Amino acid sequence: MRVSDELKIKHISDRVSIAVKHFSEKDESKIFWSLVIIPFIDKMKMIALLLWIIAWTVCGVSIMANYKIISGEKQKLFIVIFSFFWIYYEWKIVSVLIWKKWGKEKVWVKDDSLYIEETGWMKNKLKKNRIADIHEITIEASNEKVFSDFLSNSFWNKGKPRIKVNVLGKNYYFGYQLLDKEAREIVRELMRFLKK
Repeated sequence: MRVSDELKIKHISDRVSIAVKHFSEKDESKIFWSLVIIPFIDKMKMIALLLWIIAWTVCGVSIMANYKIISGEKQKLFIVIFSFFWIYYEWKIVSVLIWKKWGKEKVWVKDDSLYIEETGWMKNKLKKNRIADIHEITIEASNEKVFSDFLSNSFWNKGKPRIKVNVLGKNYYFGYQLLDKEAREIVRELMRFLKK
């Protein structure tokens, strides 16, 4: 889709798009490259996720509410241990819901720097690296036959990022739950742009 003579947008998939903008600044022609990745959104699964959170919350609160009523030490110890597990899984699934609802990844190249930003509800993580310091950009393998990778690609999980950027020996990641085709196209487009 072409918005103007200076802005070109390429849709890699429903959730991944790349924009390239040409602009002039003080008699100098520059190019701005931008990538946006949004999480998978399925309305029925989002409703199921919300219902699961409500059920998990009600069950956990009702079990912990019995702490003062129960007199046995073993039962009280069980509720304390259960509470730690309950809080952990409550936070994990709520963070997935927040990511699915408000999360977004942005990667852009401007002024000889590569920016990687992860945004969410009231939360932003921004990493800036000089292009000259980038050693390599690769795709992290994903194998559906490996249980951890299978679980990482499920809707009920935030997943793992698929694209690795090595900067002076330190790795930075982006592209949560990207399909192989999407990851390959992003790396191809980014490498093509960086070589210009």
